[in-house]
Amino acid sequence: MNMYEMAEILGTYLIPTLPSSPPDIEALRLYLLLMESPVFTDPSPERYGTTVVQFGQALCNVTSAGAKVISQWWSTLQPRHLNRILTTYKSCMMGQLSRKRNTADRPMLRRNIKICLDVLSKLCKMNNENNEILPYYLFYIKELTDNVGIREHFLEWLQRPSSMECHDVNFCDYPFVLDANAKTQLLKDDAILQMQNAIEDVQRRNSQRFFFDSINPYLVLTIVRNNIVHSTLTELSRHGSMDFKKPLRVIFTGEEGIDAGGVKKEFFMLVLREILSPKFGMFRHYKGTETIWFNSKSFEDGEMFRLVGIIVGLAIYNLTIISLPFPLALYRKLLNRPTKSLEDFKQLDPLFATNLQNLLDIEEAEALHDLCLTFEITMENYGEMETDELKPGGAELEVTMENRQEYVDSYVDYVLNTSVEQQYSFFSQGFLHVCGGRVFNLFHPQELMDMVIGDEHYDWDEFEKNVTYKGEYYRQHPTIRMFWDVFREMSLQKKKKFLVFLTGTDRVPIQGMKTLQTIIQTVKGGEDFFPVAHTCFNLLDLPIYTDKARLREKLLMAIENTEGFTLV
Repeated sequence: MNMYEMAEILGTYLIPTLPSSPPDIEALRLYLLLMESPVFTDPSPERYGTTVVQFGQALCNVTSAGAKVISQWWSTLQPRHLNRILTTYKSCMMGQLSRKRNTADRPMLRRNIKICLDVLSKLCKMNNENNEILPYYLFYIKELTDNVGIREHFLEWLQRPSSMECHDVNFCDYPFVLDANAKTQLLKDDAILQMQNAIEDVQRRNSQRFFFDSINPYLVLTIVRNNIVHSTLTELSRHGSMDFKKPLRVIFTGEEGIDAGGVKKEFFMLVLREILSPKFGMFRHYKGTETIWFNSKSFEDGEMFRLVGIIVGLAIYNLTIISLPFPLALYRKLLNRPTKSLEDFKQLDPLFATNLQNLLDIEEAEALHDLCLTFEITMENYGEMETDELKPGGAELEVTMENRQEYVDSYVDYVLNTSVEQQYSFFSQGFLHVCGGRVFNLFHPQELMDMVIGDEHYDWDEFEKNVTYKGEYYRQHPTIRMFWDVFREMSLQKKKKFLVFLTGTDRVPIQGMKTLQTIIQTVKGGEDFFPVAHTCFNLLDLPIYTDKARLREKLLMAIENTEGFTLV
């Protein structure tokens, strides 16, 4: 029997008879066995795709109780088996999208695509509930951004009330298939739309004010550099929630820099460096991972944590990469994902996380008893060790073989959630005040993290390839060739410092180094002059050097001093 004949039998006789409510659990096993058929390993859209769609519809029609059983079985499969299901329905969906369409076929094709997406949605939900057996990015269908008008889907999705069920196909209802680049672009589009609405609202109100002072269409923060935290807090307190939706402009008092982007980037860098530092005591610093977490014993009031949330929200809203050393757990919390696993804790303190795992792996009750553990946690606060109970009566409750999993869960939950509930609450209020919305929830936590702090996957060849030149410079100019020779010889740390010098951050946009749009231009002056960066425009003024050693000396000296803006 060839695959065509097998597909005919499955599609004609077997799949249509599958009940939505099987008489017993064992009858559900057919849903696993059928996926092993060769028809499902090569779902050609012209021959076998309809069978895959038929089976997908039957799978989606299974009652909630049966669907829960199938999901539990899926969670026990090896990744390669889950990947087969994933690949089958991704391929089937793309096959349906690529088929030639006429008016009569469109309803059927939309229905088939929706069935494939619904199966993928079930698989994705199971995957998320089981600590991502498959990496989230395997669900991406990158061809969508090339073959489908995602922006049109997004605009329709924004206009549709979230409670309204959509009977047509909208890929924003299945965000797991959209890659990080697509989602980042949608976030940019959403921010631009909100900024335009804010500006139009200001213009409308200004037209009604006649001789009264006009309203500024921008959120302008006038910041005192040497008192940056206090002046930022003062400035933000002067503005209401609608002001945060305006485009941001930053002015440092007494400085000439015009904020075309660079001053804003420096502002975020400086204020976060200051407010996240140990001297404020708002965050615990974990040296092994160089990450931070909320300090439950902080003396600062909630308004300071709200300020940090607003600043982070403003950075995202204004599409500015920032240095924010929180672990992935923060982004999971912001997206309302469960944040209490040992894996979440490992990103903060991998050494202690290993100790907790070793505790779970102990085989002898006597060895556990010798540790003399109780349901308590001891942490350092301002140089002194303090002990808190993990549950009422925890000081008297010994950790045993029977309750050790509860102890580990309670320990992790205490650090990540319960002990810092108040501090995190204020932070999230400030953040969501600026950056909340439906588009925000399209992101996977890792995607959101990469978008906030940028990427650390450097493609220096791509960076060099996408630089443009002005004035006397061109790609083969002797000074330019020397410049790139010097740059390639730099250590990674020096290259990252050059990025800070040029762009205001050592991180790469999630959409790649090609988006940096760097310009190198000639500048008047001799070889005694230093290179000058205009971070507002990712623009480098490079004097014409004739000596490679001199170029290296001047460039390295320049990148060591990257703060402050002046007109050149």
